[in-house]
Amino acid sequence: MFFKLRKNKIIDNRGGALIFALIFGTISFSLVVMGISGYALYQNKLAMSKHAREMAFQIADAGVAYYRWHIFANENDYQDGTATTGPYIHDYFDKNKNNIGKFSLDLTAPRTGSTVSTIKSTGWLNAYSGAKRTIKARVGKPSLTDYSFLTNSEIWIGPGEVVHGRMHSNGAVRFDGETDSLVSSQLLGYYCPPSQPLCSGSPHKGGVWGAGGPSVFFVYPAGFKDFDLVNNKLDEIRTNAINSGIYLDDSPNRGWHIIFSTTTQNEQVVMQVKVYNVSLCEGDGCSSNWRSSNYCGNYKCRNCYNTDHKKPGATACCLDISSETLYLTTTTPEVAYIYSEADVWVEGVSKGSVIVGSNKDIIIKSNLVYAERAEENILGLTAKENVLIPYKVSSTLEIHASMIAQTGAIQRYDYYEGVSPYLILDTIRVNGSIISFKIWTFTWVDNQMRLVSGFANTETTFNVYSLFNPPPSSPVGANHVLIEWQEIK
Repeated sequence: MFFKLRKNKIIDNRGGALIFALIFGTISFSLVVMGISGYALYQNKLAMSKHAREMAFQIADAGVAYYRWHIFANENDYQDGTATTGPYIHDYFDKNKNNIGKFSLDLTAPRTGSTVSTIKSTGWLNAYSGAKRTIKARVGKPSLTDYSFLTNSEIWIGPGEVVHGRMHSNGAVRFDGETDSLVSSQLLGYYCPPSQPLCSGSPHKGGVWGAGGPSVFFVYPAGFKDFDLVNNKLDEIRTNAINSGIYLDDSPNRGWHIIFSTTTQNEQVVMQVKVYNVSLCEGDGCSSNWRSSNYCGNYKCRNCYNTDHKKPGATACCLDISSETLYLTTTTPEVAYIYSEADVWVEGVSKGSVIVGSNKDIIIKSNLVYAERAEENILGLTAKENVLIPYKVSSTLEIHASMIAQTGAIQRYDYYEGVSPYLILDTIRVNGSIISFKIWTFTWVDNQMRLVSGFANTETTFNVYSLFNPPPSSPVGANHVLIEWQEIK
């Protein structure tokens, strides 16, 4: 039997594998290259987008800077030099004078009585007009009422007095109280008057000194504060009151009494003002006969000392109303001007932006507060002479106002013949400012530092809203400064 052997056929696949590897490698390489290229393109696009947004931001900021310059040169122009409403669009040029973008301005003028305006600037590049950014800024003139205390005279803050906010005197400052801000004096030093405790022999002291502090806040010598900025404002208040406010003449025997409150009118809460004609104060026309029921000695307000260490006289000391008649009841707009040729008593709850001016004294009869502590509620009291607290007042008194005494003092007289409960009072709290040409005080002590008349505790807190939103016709600085700056888009 014969067998035929079959030869095995050997197949060589090495060439096919190589082709497969080349094809797969080419595809993979292409994918990698495409991925890298796509990523590079994406990163480039992202970088260009970031650049466009950053440039839009810079252009928007340039728009704010432009209008800050514009209102410095054209103070009351909030229409960008035109007679039309905005927005106002300007071209933006690079350092080579190429027009590369634009900014658009929306301007909001200050409300009546304020200096604060709003600038909204939107910037973009011409090549990327969809990449816009917006900056909102508020600018205004700082007010003289940015101090808790400002006086042209020497001042002494006692141990029971607390000051929240800046304080300055063109004279010396003895500070035995507490503060959380700067206490400054124009003086480098002075000789302490021997009438004050710890000043026997008139020792030389620094411009600001005392047992209070912290003393790290004491600054002297500091700049002079010009009270002439204050002195030209009463005429402005008077003119506005005659034209569009409440003007009160000098016909009453003693003056006018104003009571503020709130009421609802056309579904809106507004301020109501009641004005009374004051004919008599306690002690007026009293009898020198000690047997009389109207004996002058029964009126403990008739004798007092003021901060000039003088006795002003019985009619000036007695500030407590005994007879009055209703003269007027009205409501006021959001910005209200009130002016009196005579003394004026004020009290109540105020709303809106209000200024009360007097050609003589302003007397704070009772609590004087805001309906709500908000930016739109601000009250100013500007007296040609004094701002006073009467003899008969509650033991705890609250005052929300920026007070200015142009030629006199802000004070409560030393009612040295007073009796309880009006001789020694508890606490007076002021939310606002005290700007007094002469020495200010609500507290009287003897040479042993013992309280003899007035309030045992005084707390004064600066109203932050009044810095750039002061009462109407308040003295302000010459230049606009930046209040607020933020990106809103």
